[in-house]
Amino acid sequence: MIGVLLSVGSGFLRCKAEGHALFDQKGRDIVCASATILLRTAAQTLDGRQGIAFEGAAPQRGTLSFEARADGEAAKAELKFAADFLKKGFESLAKEFPQNVQFECNLEE
Repeated sequence: MIGVLLSVGSGFLRCKAEGHALFDQKGRDIVCASATILLRTAAQTLDGRQGIAFEGAAPQRGTLSFEARADGEAAKAELKFAADFLKKGFESLAKEFPQNVQFECNLEE
């Protein structure tokens, strides 16, 4: 199972994903591919954006984490959009494949 924890606050976003979907064999797992594209797209979009400090790591297959912090209102709006994108994407994926994806979102101050 893929476990995803998204933490969102005023000016920051953290995401940590671990595990494997085990929906199908490696290279044919649509659930894994879906989770990977959501995470990579969000991380690659935030990395290098003006006003956003970004740190991320994927030390091994099945593990990815990142944190983004905003400096300024425009960057905060970008983080909010990225958080909404990830939240909606993973809520949908977990609803459709509850045996393969567990999603948790924490709103912090």
